[in-house]
Amino acid sequence: MKILLLAIRSLSRFRLYTIINILGLAMSLACVMIISRYVFRELTVDHFNQNLDRICLGTQHFDSEIKPRFSYSFNSRTGAGDPVLENNPSIEKITAFSTLPEDIIESDNKKHTARIIVTDTVFLQIMEYDVMVGNKQNLLKGPQDAVITQRYARKLFGSEENAIGKKILCSGGQMVTVTAVLKEPVEKSSIQFDMLVSYQLQKNWGYMFSACLLLNPGTDIQKLNKELATNDREGVNLYQLLPLKDNYFDDSVNRFTDSFQQGNFGNIMILSGVAFLILLVGIFNFINIYTVLMLKRARELGMKKVFGAKATQMLVQLISENLAMIGGALFIAWLLIEISGEAISNLLGITQVNNIKFDLLLSLAILIVLPVITSVYPFIKYNYSTPISSLRSVNISGNSVVSRTIFMVFQYTITCCLIIVSLFFMKQLNFMLHADLGYRTKDIIKAQFLKFPPTAHTLPQEEIMKLFEDLGKKNEEIKQKLNSSPLFSAWTFGESPNEIQDYGSRIKTPDGEFKEVKSTSMSSTDLKIFELQLKEGRFWNDSTDTELDYKFIINETAQKLFGITNLETALLQPERRLWWNGDEELMSQNPAYQIIGIVKDFKYTHLAKPAVPLVISIAQSRPYNSKLTAVVQPGKRQEAIAFLRKLHDETIGGDFEYSFVEDDVNAMYKEDKKAAYIYSIFTVIAILISSLGLFSLSLFDVQQRYREIAIRKVNGATTDVVMKMMLRKYFKLLGLAFIISVPISLLAIFRYLENFANKASVSWWIFAVALIVTAGISLATLIWQIRKAAQTNPATAMKAE
Repeated sequence: MKILLLAIRSLSRFRLYTIINILGLAMSLACVMIISRYVFRELTVDHFNQNLDRICLGTQHFDSEIKPRFSYSFNSRTGAGDPVLENNPSIEKITAFSTLPEDIIESDNKKHTARIIVTDTVFLQIMEYDVMVGNKQNLLKGPQDAVITQRYARKLFGSEENAIGKKILCSGGQMVTVTAVLKEPVEKSSIQFDMLVSYQLQKNWGYMFSACLLLNPGTDIQKLNKELATNDREGVNLYQLLPLKDNYFDDSVNRFTDSFQQGNFGNIMILSGVAFLILLVGIFNFINIYTVLMLKRARELGMKKVFGAKATQMLVQLISENLAMIGGALFIAWLLIEISGEAISNLLGITQVNNIKFDLLLSLAILIVLPVITSVYPFIKYNYSTPISSLRSVNISGNSVVSRTIFMVFQYTITCCLIIVSLFFMKQLNFMLHADLGYRTKDIIKAQFLKFPPTAHTLPQEEIMKLFEDLGKKNEEIKQKLNSSPLFSAWTFGESPNEIQDYGSRIKTPDGEFKEVKSTSMSSTDLKIFELQLKEGRFWNDSTDTELDYKFIINETAQKLFGITNLETALLQPERRLWWNGDEELMSQNPAYQIIGIVKDFKYTHLAKPAVPLVISIAQSRPYNSKLTAVVQPGKRQEAIAFLRKLHDETIGGDFEYSFVEDDVNAMYKEDKKAAYIYSIFTVIAILISSLGLFSLSLFDVQQRYREIAIRKVNGATTDVVMKMMLRKYFKLLGLAFIISVPISLLAIFRYLENFANKASVSWWIFAVALIVTAGISLATLIWQIRKAAQTNPATAMKAE
């Protein structure tokens, strides 16, 4: 304690340098800890499960799709699953679950959208969600039991306690009772839901189930997948198990719904790199300023060595001083995090969840490691120098100047790199957000109106007919009011290009090989609304073309893949039928498709991905399965929203949800935006940290040369001459740092663009702006101090020590 108090007393003699050093490091640590907490949360998704290494999700490979998907051959009537998995000795527990991502429930006579999972008790035995209210042992035991999340309980009932015993009406007409509320896990869950209901609630759900498995301890998943792959059963698709710990970052599975969350590992690496660079800026800045402190205390340290101070004592003192400053910086950093937590979450989308264990470990690591790192250089410098060297004026030795110069070059280099890469990230983001996608996105609104309940087919026939009749009446009312409204130039019920899923088909090429293509269906109104550009042939003709026709419109990439030069003779032969019909005779046929038109490639996926071959079949308006899609007259957005909201309330009721297609497209780049904004904001902070360090160093340099400046002024030197002399060194350092930063930045940019099919150009102005910004902010600090020194009365300066 005495050593620590001595360290604090020594630092307090140079308050300005100490305060600047602590503030600079505090800002650096705050940034690093914010990013570290976010990265840790992303890397520990699903880690609330103690048996995470043994939990898997079942995927099946379908011939009609490019990617496998979560799927399980499960009969909800009997509760029986596929015997290949049910009877496998490597599997300890297995259950089925099905996701209903946008179901409609009713509570207290109010309709709400809910993400529902249909499953049983075993699901909650495998997935270890903690129960906040209710009996964990009896979850989903009864057919009418329901379990909801803590967040959804607050939304519906105001609190968790109020939820128990509440009745909820499901979309299939069944009433369920809330028996438990699940606590929100500290770690993020990759499977998102609002409510769990039992698959015993009805006999047939009509939705494809997925499998959740708990393997026996010691099971080799790769070996088990090889065994499942060799289990060749005619007419049955291939099972493969995906470890839950890999699910969040694995993009090989087609998720279809947002019930299965997916992370972006590339952005996590970028943010980790940002944190590392900012930490380096903070450390270099800290060491540099602390070196200045040591120079001002050189005689003190020299006297201690004269009076017999040992190396151990010197090291303890240095570490104690650094520990005191780093401790203060850490405390301020946590204050900054707590104060800015909500703003960071809203502005950057970085959720700050308190994980006490991680926060304590991170703080301890900083307090233990950083003082050692920051004490190494000062200890080596002053422990191995002779006492007489320390007792002399600090200007005699050139080593201090050399070390400070090296640290400053490092700081300038990192700052320039951060600015260059940040500017390019923003340019690439702007390029993607404003790229010509090849189809219209502006002023197109989408809203959910008529929705056929996913479980309605299990109702008695008379109720199904009544439901259809009711929906039909609402559909006619909606059509009538939309057709008579001047707010819309066109409308339909359909999907937009950005919603094209990873459905696929295998189609034969001219050389007899089957190639995978993406497939979708669009109506003539869809093509009109989104203004797809016809390259050759024609679009659908509603008077002659029907959904039963074997006709395709394809894109340019598909045309190149299949070598199509003449539409009149071009035919595409799918490996299997692309659509289902109840007519057995029709289903036994698989004729080739006629190509009636070719559209220019349009970019319906993230621009990082290349264009893929696409075949489009004809579709009619689908009022019961798709969202309303309408083209709003220019300048009438607010009126259109109000009109649709009123129409929704009059015909459907419940929550009115809408979006504009251009916003949906921009949402594809949510993670890119987050990374770019975070990078830019933290770059600004890094510049501020460097500026604080430069202020301290320049202040020290100018103070050491007060007499020199005074003598030059006495001999006739003007303020401008003094400024040029003093700035010359910093111009050289900045130029050297910029030269080093250019290839490093280019390497980082090219590595970032490796997986991008569509790239923005690397413009020269990015480097010019980086140089100007770095020079402007840095030199502004220097010029202010040098001008102040140059304008000092020479007589006063000559008296200064």
